Amino acid sequence: MSLQTSMPVSIKLRRKIRPLLFRLLWPVLNHQLKKNADTMVAGLKLRTAMEVFHPKYFFSSKILGRYLAAKVLPNEQVLDMGTGSGVIGIMAAKRGAHVLAVDINPAAVALADENARLHNLTDRWCCMKSDLFARLDPTEKFDWIAFNPPYFPHPAHRLQEAAWHAGENYETIDRFLSQAKSFLQTSGRIVLILSSDMPLALLHDKFQRCGYHIAAHDSEPHLFEIFHLVQLQASDGS
Repeated sequence: MSLQTSMPVSIKLRRKIRPLLFRLLWPVLNHQLKKNADTMVAGLKLRTAMEVFHPKYFFSSKILGRYLAAKVLPNEQVLDMGTGSGVIGIMAAKRGAHVLAVDINPAAVALADENARLHNLTDRWCCMKSDLFARLDPTEKFDWIAFNPPYFPHPAHRLQEAAWHAGENYETIDRFLSQAKSFLQTSGRIVLILSSDMPLALLHDKFQRCGYHIAAHDSEPHLFEIFHLVQLQASDGS
């Protein structure tokens, strides 16, 4: 199953003016990101922090959260890897899932916990600081592992950059894929959100080399790109 999708003409046209728009709008966006103000995302009130990936102004979290919430069943076990504000895991918990949320950034762990408390989800919510799976109990198994990975092929020199920068050759995604399989239930699935700005053929090759196949693939055109919602399953899974 290929990840390539033809790009609508409207997106191609908007992409031509994207650099100019970003230069014009960045001062306003940067001001908003520094406010640490409450925000609304998909009907959820959430706290924000400037050290944490913003759930409203960067659309991928909301799109992945909605997608996962439509798939998850009550009492399923969900791992929200790289939780940030917690929005993806919170959407799953509101559907009745039991959620373990993980982030390498302690500011994100504190913020996600605060947002879970805001929505009275602490009975089905746990959040911890970990570099991917490093601190997880190796016996834990999940029905769903959700990951909004960093999109850019640059090294992360600070914790806050880990939400954006995956390493020059997407090493963060390599590490995630190599470790995730042992934390999946037999029929469990990984769900990722990728961007048409990423090297999709390279990522598809990484999936195969790490022993996964694409079990489902949906695409969602957005302002300047196409988001790809990808379900991965272990190739030896059911």
